[in-house]
Amino acid sequence: MKQLTILCSSDLSGVVHEALVKAGVEGFLNLPGGTGVKPGAAAPHGRDPRWPAEMFIAPVPDPVAPKVMAALEAYAGKCNMEPCLRILVSPLEEVR
Repeated sequence: MKQLTILCSSDLSGVVHEALVKAGVEGFLNLPGGTGVKPGAAAPHGRDPRWPAEMFIAPVPDPVAPKVMAALEAYAGKCNMEPCLRILVSPLEEVR
């Protein structure tokens, strides 16, 4: 099992939702109203730029994780400011 943690700009939440459903993910948690940060980017106010973000958390069987990642690959790491997408894949010991 894997745990997918996906942080995306709010305008990409529909894309992430669709990728999870099409890959056959049984269920996931969607947390809207977050904030993404682009460390190291120049901002006029001297702080790291921030953008509206959402987080998705989904436990998935090992074969499903690559399907979701492939569906979202075109968006991953393309962060100037927005849209932005980060995908974290972690091992998951057990789901009950």
